[in-house]
Amino acid sequence: LGGAVLGGMLGGRRGPMGLPSRGLGGNRTALMLMLLPLAMRWVQRNGGMGAVLDRFRQKGYGGQMQSWVAAGDNQPIDEQAVEQVVGHAELQQMAQRLGVPEEEVRQAFAEVMPEMVNQLTPEGRLPPEADDVLDEGAQVLEKEIEDVKYRDVTPS
Repeated sequence: LGGAVLGGMLGGRRGPMGLPSRGLGGNRTALMLMLLPLAMRWVQRNGGMGAVLDRFRQKGYGGQMQSWVAAGDNQPIDEQAVEQVVGHAELQQMAQRLGVPEEEVRQAFAEVMPEMVNQLTPEGRLPPEADDVLDEGAQVLEKEIEDVKYRDVTPS
């Protein structure tokens, strides 16, 4: 799921393990990769994908949310929508964890969320196993991120 989400956001170019190939924006790609498992875990902590989709609807973003589920182009959301749905405290915590400004997290989350929903709803509806797929995807990404961190600090 993680590679599919990132590939969808970055034009479909992917490298090993379904992750985007390097050279598509460097730090932006790294931010997306690092944010994705945090976004997945945020969805899980907030009742799962169905509850989060309801939250978007309740905050007035039902049209955008429905476009992510349905076939066709995903309507974008802006940083204000992310702030309203996710909340300042959560975004601040993600920014601190990633070591980037909160504004960058809001921007990246606004890109990650529509594509995450899009990948979880290939048939135009949220399948019953969506939250299990989300959990599995988060675990895989977290492991890959740890492996990269380990490789980066281990002398050759």
